[in-house]
Amino acid sequence: MLDYTDIKVVNDQVKQSQDAESDQRDMVRKERDFLYVKDGQWDQGIVKKMGDKYRGTFDKCNVVVNGIVGEMDAANFDIKIRPSGGDATKELAKTYDGLIRNIETMSNAARVYASAGRDMVGTGLGGWEVKMKYIDADLFDQDFVIEWIPDYVSRVWFDAASIQQDASDARHVFSLDNYSVDEYEKEFPEGSKQSIGSDKAYDSFTNKPESITVGRIIYRSPVNVTLVQMDDGSVYVRDEKFDSIADELAEQGINVKRERVKKTYKIVSRLFDGGAFLNDPEDTVFKDLPIVPTYANFNVAEGKVIYKGAVRDLMDTQRAYNTFRSAEVENIAMSPPDVYWVSRVQAKIPADKAAIENMSASSARANFFTPDPANPGAPQRSGGAVVQSGVQQAIQNSLDDISTTASRSPLANGEGGGGMSGVAIQSLQNKMDTGTVHYFRPQEVAICRTGVILVNALPNGYDSTAQKRILGEGGEFEMVELNKSVVDTDTGKTVKLNDLTQGKYDVTCSAGKAFKNRQQESVEAFEKLSMAIPGFGELTADIQLKNIEAPGADLAAERIRAMMVRNGTIPESQLTDEERDQMAQAQQAAAQQPPEQTPEQKIADAEIGRVQAETADVQVKAQLKQEELRIKEQDSLLKNQTAADRTQLLELTLMLKQQAQQSSDQQAMNKAMMDGQASIIDNLNTQAQTLKILGESMGADAVISQGGVEAYAQQTEIVADQQDDIIDTVDQ
Repeated sequence: MLDYTDIKVVNDQVKQSQDAESDQRDMVRKERDFLYVKDGQWDQGIVKKMGDKYRGTFDKCNVVVNGIVGEMDAANFDIKIRPSGGDATKELAKTYDGLIRNIETMSNAARVYASAGRDMVGTGLGGWEVKMKYIDADLFDQDFVIEWIPDYVSRVWFDAASIQQDASDARHVFSLDNYSVDEYEKEFPEGSKQSIGSDKAYDSFTNKPESITVGRIIYRSPVNVTLVQMDDGSVYVRDEKFDSIADELAEQGINVKRERVKKTYKIVSRLFDGGAFLNDPEDTVFKDLPIVPTYANFNVAEGKVIYKGAVRDLMDTQRAYNTFRSAEVENIAMSPPDVYWVSRVQAKIPADKAAIENMSASSARANFFTPDPANPGAPQRSGGAVVQSGVQQAIQNSLDDISTTASRSPLANGEGGGGMSGVAIQSLQNKMDTGTVHYFRPQEVAICRTGVILVNALPNGYDSTAQKRILGEGGEFEMVELNKSVVDTDTGKTVKLNDLTQGKYDVTCSAGKAFKNRQQESVEAFEKLSMAIPGFGELTADIQLKNIEAPGADLAAERIRAMMVRNGTIPESQLTDEERDQMAQAQQAAAQQPPEQTPEQKIADAEIGRVQAETADVQVKAQLKQEELRIKEQDSLLKNQTAADRTQLLELTLMLKQQAQQSSDQQAMNKAMMDGQASIIDNLNTQAQTLKILGESMGADAVISQGGVEAYAQQTEIVADQQDDIIDTVDQ
């Protein structure tokens, strides 16, 4: 058991992996230089011998690589998830399919696979990594992404003991990165500043920035896991998540039946340099090493993984082709030009001299010359450069060797084929496909491994309730809610919908034609089948419309499918969750409607309705007759009432006139009485004033005589008598 906490052990494992593959990696770098570095397609020993002689590169290898990679880009590597055991279901397998397809779309995985595929085809080695990272800087949720690893040959090293093509047996993997000195000191101020050792025997480029190589080790760390089986058959891992739901399960009557300890492992990541670790170990959501290699022409010899790209076997023939083509060019360049020979006598004649000087720019259909008796005949051409037949044959042989070695004809590179029939071209294409299929298989293995990594990691990465998008093969999508807890109305138990921890699943990957190409083939095949099988067109109308790329075709397909769902044409297994819900609602509504009547019941109901209608008609007519009599009676009563009302009105008018006259007379009497009372009041006021004057004259300073007293008393009696009169009047 390796001690991954010891930095010396970790750096020693890096060196062991590098030493075990140093020869293979050197060849990969040479093949890469052959494709991309200036003068890479020339042997350096030959270059020194040629000195200043012409040296050209007539690249045919990149054409071969581009052709194979182009075929791979046009193919569709489709990951498929299938139930394999436990509580696995087709619905969850479909959810896995859609989630992985969505991850590939977000990661632009097609480009990732193409970039790594180009490395693999050209040099024999490439790869990518599955990561968990923040997709959006403004969000808090992380998601899975697939990223290409540039310069894989110098950066990734698996466990030296690993011999599986997908590296599924590796205990660890190293990923190396170069940091500038400033970046390193800012990121790792406590680091040792020592670079991890390199395996390279030479550098392809001399001008490079100064850097420090930092490594990341991803390894399997053994752990013991306690499995808990409940009495309902469900199995859980005893962890914090299980502890949080144990009480809820107990309330539902679900208790622990038995437990056992399982030895497994977790995937841990840690950074280090040549002298020290740079952080603490970090647990990941993965259950597998998340770096995926892709090897061309993979094999194992003497316990050692070997591989090679398409270029390795072409290097010698390409160098020979460059050499002979350069000789051909030099031969032509150094040969005298193709000129006309004329005599000196002819050269002295102005018209002949002018014709020779203007010959390259003249469009004349014929030229004239002056015969020279000493040199009879027209001017003669020298014949120009003559290329040696041996050089031309060597050039052709080199081209043939390149085509044969690469299993590709000039036709595959877009050359020739003008005089060939379509059948011949297709036959040749089929032969070329068999020659390049072994570059498709490594991609299938690597992409299948990617699917396994994601299937095993998704339950940990998507362990909470969340809305996720799932994509269909044709780009259609729907949103699903993962790990949603609901109560089963039948059992009363809480269950989870789209629980990714449920069951086990197998992963496969197959390379086929790109979706658009298969769409076109589907359209053509369906058209033929519709003509051959009665009713086939109506039965598959929605599918055919989905495969047609035309404005409005998707809307038409949606309408046709909705009608087919209502009619029950589409099998239940092919319905979406939304369509199943719609059908359930329709069935529930139909159940609430009264049952359809039989013909006999309809006839009986019609007869009852007729009798009821006739009865209702008789009743209505009787009611109308009674209403007519009532109206006549009311009319007679109204006439009698009207006469009585007139008499009563006349009597009321006369009474009102009498009351008005009486009121007028009463008002006159009241006025007369009021006037009399006013006169009495005035007289009383006068008497009171007289009494006041007499009282004042009898004040303390006055001399009171007997006559004054009698006058005052007399005046008082008068006032009192008048007041009594007023009171009597008022009482009346």
